[in-house]
Amino acid sequence: MTFLGREWLTMASIILIYVWRMLPLATVILMAALSSIDQDILDQAEVDGARYWRILFQIKLPLILPIMSIALLFSLISTFGDMVVVYVLTRGGPVYYTQVLAVWAYFKGIDGGSLGEGAAIALFLFPILLAAAILILRSVRRMEVI
Repeated sequence: MTFLGREWLTMASIILIYVWRMLPLATVILMAALSSIDQDILDQAEVDGARYWRILFQIKLPLILPIMSIALLFSLISTFGDMVVVYVLTRGGPVYYTQVLAVWAYFKGIDGGSLGEGAAIALFLFPILLAAAILILRSVRRMEVI
């Protein structure tokens, strides 16, 4: 039995692939966020006697947290709408353990011949992602440092 036939190994493999796919985008976004921090603020913290950990947790992270949240939102929308990894690796198996809504919509609509059911499943993604986007954007607005 291969490792894609075991449930926990299959899920771990898919999660690892999605992390591997989103890591470069998140890295570029976070590097841009870190380079946007004004050097004068960091210099003032060092003059005041702040060490590495205090600068990291009290200056850098609060300043880049809104940008990190937007990177999370991009990754979340991209991952939920993507069916390629699950379809190619497992086709939702073993025993529907890795089934996601996009693959389920494809199987119902295209393979099953019921386009109405497939469209309904695919449209179910929209309110879920809209609610997640609203929650993330509201939290970003609250955590913004002026």
